Amino acid sequence: MSIVDSAVQRLNRGHVPVLTLDQPLYSIAKQIQWNWPGRYGENQFVLILGSLHTEMAALKTLGNWLDGSGWKTASVNAHVTSAGKADAMLYASHAVQTRHVH
Repeated sequence: MSIVDSAVQRLNRGHVPVLTLDQPLYSIAKQIQWNWPGRYGENQFVLILGSLHTEMAALKTLGNWLDGSGWKTASVNAHVTSAGKADAMLYASHAVQTRHVH
């Protein structure tokens, strides 16, 4: 975070760095922000959770809405997918397949 801050300040003095991180690194970066607010606080850095995790959360929400609606039975009867894969898509186990089906 220090290196990113120094690079941003050198190129765009006064701007706040924005970091996009996957979930494990995001949680570590948030802990750093909370433990050292003077140097790395929320007014010093903007942290964004990676798009994959955001998409997975949205797909899981969609799966929760569709669960019990008959969507799984309809997709299996239409020979779109098997019962096991339909379950996996409801719970967004595989992002690409779930995205294509939805």
